[in-house]
Amino acid sequence: MKQQTKRLLVLLLSLTLLCSFALCAFASSDIPADRQKPLLVDDADLLNDSQEAALLSLLEAKSDAVKADIAVVTVYGTDGQDLETYAYDYYDYNGYGQGEDNDGVLLMIDMEAREYWITTTGYCIEAITDYGLEKIENDFLAALSAGNYNGAFRTFASDCETLIAAAREGNIYDYYISTSDPDNGYGGYYNDAYNYFDGDSYLPADYGKFNVGSSVLLALVIGFVLALITALSMKSSLKTVHRQSAAANYVVPGSLDMRTNEDRFLYATVAKTPVPQHNEDHSPHSGPGFTGGGSHTSFGSSGVPHGGGGGKF
Repeated sequence: MKQQTKRLLVLLLSLTLLCSFALCAFASSDIPADRQKPLLVDDADLLNDSQEAALLSLLEAKSDAVKADIAVVTVYGTDGQDLETYAYDYYDYNGYGQGEDNDGVLLMIDMEAREYWITTTGYCIEAITDYGLEKIENDFLAALSAGNYNGAFRTFASDCETLIAAAREGNIYDYYISTSDPDNGYGGYYNDAYNYFDGDSYLPADYGKFNVGSSVLLALVIGFVLALITALSMKSSLKTVHRQSAAANYVVPGSLDMRTNEDRFLYATVAKTPVPQHNEDHSPHSGPGFTGGGSHTSFGSSGVPHGGGGGKF
């Protein structure tokens, strides 16, 4: 009976794996070998004709320069899909990307929800790290929010070209953490790619070094102030209460009945929680004594890995 159960489990596992491989192969077969659409698709009609022509030429020139597609797509609605998945599938099933790994980056704008998503694929996942994405967002979001779409898209294209070109020369734009000094927090760059931005130092607030001393002091001060306010509020609500020298006024006659009580220790329960390990979704870059943040990855329905990020504007 046990042998039959084991054989059945092995058979079910084998069928599951075969179905997974078949689905992946089917999805991959739907991805065209060549790009089906231009590098600029303005379905939301955010640009005039002359702006479209000039921007398309710019995207084509920059894509040729770095051997990776740099694309911009605008839509009005995603048929109920979340923009992240919609962008991944749009990239894959329209054949964007160059080379065997479909290297490229695409900016998707949804004007209905006023959301954007940047997806990176192939080599561009490594070239445009999460830290690099924040640099791009920091540069083009103000223009995008203000309705200067042409300016925002041109800035996006320029930054993407810079990051990819820098990475191909061995300079990946990323923050570092010292492996020999884990308390140093975030700061600096894994390589000198920021020099490609004319020496513009960029450090997002979220990656600033954490100051333990000042944070603890601030927490104590805030806690003391809140406790003081609470105590004063409680005191003000007890104006009719007067001090009593004894507790007799609070005891009901005949209600106090002292008996012998015992506490017996029976057993103890120990719960163990494993310490969280490094997030394997990240692909950190490393160097002598340093480790970088890299890029997190996700998958569309095609099964192709993508990096990226986005938000509202």
